[in-house]
Amino acid sequence: MTAGKWVRETRSAAARPLAGADVDGALRLRAPLGQGDALARWSTLARRGALPHAFVVSGARGGGKSVVIEWLTAALLCPSDLDPEAPCGVCRTCTRVANGLHPDVHLVDRARDEADKEEWKKSFYVIKVDQVRQAQQTLARHAVEGVARVLVIADADRLDESAQNALLKTLEEPGERTFLLLEATRPENLLPTIHSRAQRLGVLPLAADVLRRELSARLPESSPHHEIAVQLAAGSLGAALTACTEQVVQLHHLVRAALAEPDRLRPVELARKALAGARGRHVEVEAAHQFLWLLRRVLQAEVRALAAAADGPYPAARTQPWTSWLERTLAAERDLDLLIPAEQALIACLASFSTT
Repeated sequence: MTAGKWVRETRSAAARPLAGADVDGALRLRAPLGQGDALARWSTLARRGALPHAFVVSGARGGGKSVVIEWLTAALLCPSDLDPEAPCGVCRTCTRVANGLHPDVHLVDRARDEADKEEWKKSFYVIKVDQVRQAQQTLARHAVEGVARVLVIADADRLDESAQNALLKTLEEPGERTFLLLEATRPENLLPTIHSRAQRLGVLPLAADVLRRELSARLPESSPHHEIAVQLAAGSLGAALTACTEQVVQLHHLVRAALAEPDRLRPVELARKALAGARGRHVEVEAAHQFLWLLRRVLQAEVRALAAAADGPYPAARTQPWTSWLERTLAAERDLDLLIPAEQALIACLASFSTT
């Protein structure tokens, strides 16, 4: 596989393709795709200022969580009377929300690069308690424009335990017209005390025909890869867009070839190819997560194929070793969250395949 340059996915990397751009380069607010009546109801409440004060917005990586959060944020702040059920999407307020420039929207996130890490004393791996306390001090001030204040926590499932405990005070006493929107790919990592004080909004997966339409509009030059991308994406537009990149296409071929002959699988070689081009430990972790996501999708497809081919109930043995391998990919992802080195986690996962 040709070595590529891995770039850590930022909070908005999956969201930005869902937003349009004006001729001057400013991003426009766009309605989230395929989210149905549930989001419409919450959007209407936000326009009335009656939205519950805290939400955990959960869903797959690249599934549009950030877009949903931007939409609700704009619904809370948009001054337009054009639509009582949704933000107008074209006013100065909506444009500033879409571009991350509104003075009453405050973001807490992990470090995106070395400069961000050094300047703001952030971590690449967790959100620290000092960041939460700083956000609480900001929320104690009056809103700049007087409509509402919104605190967005990207990757809220990466809040360390002390940060989550510190956040409880704000969840219990958020202040007037103060709203908290927590983005989480793995909401189970949040403490029960967080869940008990927040509403849960799950981002719905998109239908296959919606993904095909969006890929055709956004990446027409990658049309030979669209169908595979749709199969791998499991309803996530961000994942489908990623699956069309040359790097992931090549990695997919490697994974398929490796699983076809697991007895001849070379764990060290494959792990190093998966991490080729990654520079820096945090970038390696992101590359490893992407590889494990791809591996998990391929394994899930094999299990589904076995189920579809079965005539009536099929014995569990028919899904072996696929289900065992799937469990090991999930264990490897947990290892990465525990800060086990990326190459070590991948090699241990892949080495177990040939011993099943």
